[in-house]
Parts: sequence; C-alpha cells; structure tokens
Amino acid sequence: MRALFCAFHKGDRLLRLTEDFSEIEWLVAHSPAEVAAKIRDVDVLILNNRICGPDLGAAIRDNMTSRLEWIHFVTSGVELGLAMGLPAGISVSCAAGTNGPVLAEHAVTLLLATMRRFADIHRGQAAHEWRRRDIFGAIRSLEGARVCVIGLGAVGREVARKVRAFDADVIAVSRAGADPNVSRVYPRERILEALSRSDALVVCVNSESSTRRLVGARELAALKPGGFVVNMARGEILDEAALVAALRSGHVGGAGLDVVDGEPPEPDNPLFDIPTVILSPHVSGGGSGEGSYQRQRALFVENLRRFKAREGLLNPVDSSLG
Repeated sequence: MRALFCAFHKGDRLLRLTEDFSEIEWLVAHSPAEVAAKIRDVDVLILNNRICGPDLGAAIRDNMTSRLEWIHFVTSGVELGLAMGLPAGISVSCAAGTNGPVLAEHAVTLLLATMRRFADIHRGQAAHEWRRRDIFGAIRSLEGARVCVIGLGAVGREVARKVRAFDADVIAVSRAGADPNVSRVYPRERILEALSRSDALVVCVNSESSTRRLVGARELAALKPGGFVVNMARGEILDEAALVAALRSGHVGGAGLDVVDGEPPEPDNPLFDIPTVILSPHVSGGGSGEGSYQRQRALFVENLRRFKAREGLLNPVDSSLG
C-alpha cells in the first residue's frame, strides 16, 4: 500500500504517522506541485484542512488515478477541503475528536478569562495602572453559573466535563443524547429557551449549512443580560454584526473568540477594539501533546484496518457537501 502525506508546513508533528506505519510505503509532498507529481500511484491521501485551496484541489483531481480510494484528514474541520472540491466516489474520513481535550481546554480558558476580566487586567498592567476599583466589581465566577454548550460532539462533551469541575451547571443544545456532565439537553428548535436560562454560551457545533448564523441577534438577546460568549467552532456560525451590537450595548458582557467570520480579520474589524473581547487567532489546537497524537494514531489504526477489510470508516465525511 502506498500513501501520500501532504505536509506543507515544516515540523508537522503528524509526520510521525509515516514512521509508525512502516508497512505503508509513504510519499511526502510539500506543495501542490509535488502532490501533482506524486499522487498518481497512491492508495491513500493524507490531508490537513488548513492547507486546502484551489491549487491543491486541482492538483489532486487532475493527476489522481483510480488507485486512490481513501482520503483522510488529520483535522476535525474539512470545510476548506470540501470547498476546494474532493474527487467523487472516494471514501473520506476526518480526525474529529482526537484533539477534543486540548480544544476544550482553550475554550474554558477563554470563558474564564472573559468572566474574570483578564483583558482589563492586562490593559491595566500594560498601562502601569492598578485598576482594582474598576475591575473588582466587574468580575464574574463560574461557580453557580449556568453554561449552555451548543454542540455535544467531542469538544462540546469535553467542555461540559471541564466546566462542571468549576461547580457550574451545564446545559446543551444538541441533536446528541444525554451526557453525564449536562443537566439538560435541548433540541435546536428550543435554543432560545436554553439561552434564556444561561449565563454563558460556548459554541462547539460543526459548521454546515444548517448551522450558518445559528447564533444571531435573537439568540444573543435571549442570553441573560451580561452573559458571555465563547466561539470554538467556526466564525460563520455566529452572526458577527449581531455580536458586535450586543457587546456594544452591554447585553453581552464579554466574548472569547478563537474564530471569526473571515480569517484573518481585516485590521478595521470592530472586534479588535471592543475592550470586553479576547481574540484568539485560531490557535486552540496549539500545544497538542502526546495524548492528541495517540488518539490520532489509534483512529488511523482502526480506519486502516477498516479500509483493508472494506468496512465503513470511522468519522466519515460526505464529500458531496462541498
């Protein structure tokens, strides 16, 4: 079996896969041009969503042969891969869930930082000012608060588990079933009811056509006054203009955003200048350690077995959605 690993960035930690699976003949490509030259005789293609674009899509489609049967994304997100156009009739899988604990750690960090007013604290430090009087009364605690998690996938479940450790109540809006760390799960049709009971919102749901602008002006207005918003999913799920308006009015007390609608944001994006916002430049997956790699490896082990046995893959992706 021959596989092509697309590693466009130096030091890609997941290149370890090429060392751990010596039974596979590995090729490595560092650019779309190298993909075009090497893809003709491979059975498996390894992709990272972040490197996907029109040039890579064309290199794959124009040079692949019928030998290619499986495309595996080492990322949970696949939207850029779908947008560039994946070949029809090929099995596609992704690494959803393998980085869940790390992403959830970042989500809780953003939630705590906004509630504990770390942006104000940092500005005071940068200005060499001791702003205790201004900051003390604005700080909020997770203890006794109610946090609504939208999306109970791998990240959402980990967020719920970690937030519960701070003695908060966690509810969720999800199509998934019950979770031991969630006191109540609402269907998406009752999102306004769930938010009306919540002091904070953490968005973890997958990006798809049905979730675009899932959280808009009505949903933000339903959140308790002074509530907090964290977005760990994709920028297009949250109506950015509505969020800016809610932040400026004070109805939303603060936001921690690892994603925005259109990355990187333009320098004049108002989110840069709203003092109650913490902008994290889509780095929540950073710092992934051995645990994340071992989950990646275990997933690939099982999907490789399934691929050889002609069984359905874990974390399948419908490539027709692109």
